[in-house]
Amino acid sequence: MKLNTLLWLGLALGSSPAWCEDIAQVLQRSQQMRLEQLPEVPATEAAAAALHASFQRLQAFSAGAADAELRVVAVGAVAETAQGRVIVMNVALGALPEICRLFLIAHELGHVTNGHWSQRIALYRQFIPGEVVQAQTDAVAPQLGRAASMQSQQQELDADAYAMRTLLDMGYSREDLLDMFFRLGNHGATATHPSTGKRLAQLRAIDEERRMAATSGGP
Repeated sequence: MKLNTLLWLGLALGSSPAWCEDIAQVLQRSQQMRLEQLPEVPATEAAAAALHASFQRLQAFSAGAADAELRVVAVGAVAETAQGRVIVMNVALGALPEICRLFLIAHELGHVTNGHWSQRIALYRQFIPGEVVQAQTDAVAPQLGRAASMQSQQQELDADAYAMRTLLDMGYSREDLLDMFFRLGNHGATATHPSTGKRLAQLRAIDEERRMAATSGGP
């Protein structure tokens, strides 16, 4: 999710306009090309097997994640979701403690179950209706970039919330999860992700809400 405003969110037009395609088709094609370029690691390798085991554990726990697919790859981003249902994890994550693996995968499942891919396509269609034409995409790039950045930041927080609630429901404690999050490193805000501090504040707030609800007898 880098390069210019449009490429950064998955729109790859190539050297020529994508005539007769709408923005959903272009985004889908772009992500399919990316998936095809990522070498998959066999599930029999130890690190990949650990990730698949964590994924299956989460799938069994969450009915909303039944349609998701996991691909463990040798290169590329640490973790991301493509085409709304394909979770891509770097094999290096298999060496992490299980709670870290579970949180990272649950975060990506949050993108799947919350329909974030459909939301992204809907946002792009607001700015690029009809066929995709280079002159049109250039004209709306600044406005689309700002709107997409805001949407992406909120989606990341929503995915964190899904992961936090899921792991709390699985029996992990607040202390387990906050300690795990610190292990993943302290990062500042980017165009697509909130800062670690903002993400931690939300996780603490979710836990506090659950504690208050339990004390008052609420849901």
